[in-house]
Amino acid sequence: MLDNLKLRRSTYIIFILWGMAAFFVASSIFKSQAIKISFSINDGRLLAGLLRGGLLLLVYVVFTVFSSRLAIAIPGFLYFGILGSYLWQLTLVTLSRNWRGIAIDLLFIMSYIILIYCATMMAFQIIQVTRKKKSHYYFSKWATAVKRVLRAHWLSLTVVTGAYVVLWSVFSLV
Repeated sequence: MLDNLKLRRSTYIIFILWGMAAFFVASSIFKSQAIKISFSINDGRLLAGLLRGGLLLLVYVVFTVFSSRLAIAIPGFLYFGILGSYLWQLTLVTLSRNWRGIAIDLLFIMSYIILIYCATMMAFQIIQVTRKKKSHYYFSKWATAVKRVLRAHWLSLTVVTGAYVVLWSVFSLV
């Protein structure tokens, strides 16, 4: 699955180190105590989760304007840092020994990782289509590439974003 990204080994190492650094920063900022979880879905949390998931996809699409695979590293650093803090949250939820909370938090983290993966793949495909398309007007070919890639992957992006939104809105930390 990660072979599709076609990243160098050093890039993977940098992202992993960055996520670990975010994990350790989160561990130094937040107290190491068990987190209590409440499970409920309300419209405000669903809307906030939808905005967060949509913003993640939008950020990746916006960074494809630069038509460089290196530009995708910027949102990658941001979202891998957030992943590190989510992993610290999972550690604190594990301390509470609430198995339902651990399972849902683990599913949430997995959906977040898949969402980052899908957004990165989408961004790389937009860059690739933009580079191949013959046109003198850059923003026209970029917009065409975005439309083409989003049309090809709308179902998987919708399902993954929906899973992220529902799992993000299901539980709240008390």
